[in-house]
Amino acid sequence: MWEDVIPPLKTILESQHHLSQIQLSFQDNKLEGSFLKNGWPYSFWAFFPNGELTGPKGFSLCSYGWGASTVERFLVDEKKITAKHVVFWVEKRLAARGIIPVWKE
Repeated sequence: MWEDVIPPLKTILESQHHLSQIQLSFQDNKLEGSFLKNGWPYSFWAFFPNGELTGPKGFSLCSYGWGASTVERFLVDEKKITAKHVVFWVEKRLAARGIIPVWKE
């Protein structure tokens, strides 16, 4: 995660002009991210309870300083999970919530 997920995900988030104070970490089988969007705090978790990309996975998002959202299933249909899949789907989850743009110019 430290080498294959965090650097590309950080690059994606840093390319968003309205995001600041971006922090990403991976510990205890959980990818954690936090940032400010226009001054409002957001955080998310992508977690892997078994410590494996091929095992169960979940995703949760916290916005405006509120508690975390419902835990969502994450990467359920993928057969061969790679670090690129994790980066892609975290980006898509943040886009689906309107935090980052869906389309790139």
